[in-house]
Amino acid sequence: MDIEFKKLPLILKHKKSGITDHELVQRCIKNDAVAQKILFEQYAPMLLGVSFRYANCEAAAHEILQIGFIKVFNNLSKFRFESGLATWLTRVMMNTALNYLKANEKVKWEANIETIYENNDFVVEQLHQIDLKVLMDCIQQLPTGYRIVLNMFAIEGYSHKEIAEELNITESTSRSQFVRAKALLEKKLLTLGFDIKKYAGR
Repeated sequence: MDIEFKKLPLILKHKKSGITDHELVQRCIKNDAVAQKILFEQYAPMLLGVSFRYANCEAAAHEILQIGFIKVFNNLSKFRFESGLATWLTRVMMNTALNYLKANEKVKWEANIETIYENNDFVVEQLHQIDLKVLMDCIQQLPTGYRIVLNMFAIEGYSHKEIAEELNITESTSRSQFVRAKALLEKKLLTLGFDIKKYAGR
């Protein structure tokens, strides 16, 4: 693979190549440089968004994106189209981000199930109401453990049981991290003039 990873802006226009995902994958497996470039340009904007949500800064997000794409090209032969290509790529990037955070940031897991009340009305639809740059900045400021669980639960759609299994923590710890992350994110957004509760209809 001979792709030059350029630093990308936060938002890029999604490019359509006219090649089906199946054909694109098969050509990439054969080390077709043109196909690899097309795959990168077509999916990098979406996957950069994933990286930004998990990273604590722009530099880390771009590093995660680079590492993630290297893993993508090294493992495309294992992709069996049992899910959509975008779903598989997102999973690879998420796992890359988690491994990066474990290696480079201290993750503190907090749990206090006696004082935790989980309100599940905080979902991705509400997050879509917030300016993307503002939202990314606020999420990146969250403690690492909060940031991870918030992304996995509220945006990726994992259950607390699945998160617990993925991160080797208890379900109550996952719930605790989410509720604390939600409260802190709401506070940060409120100070900037965005009221999450208004979007939740409460």
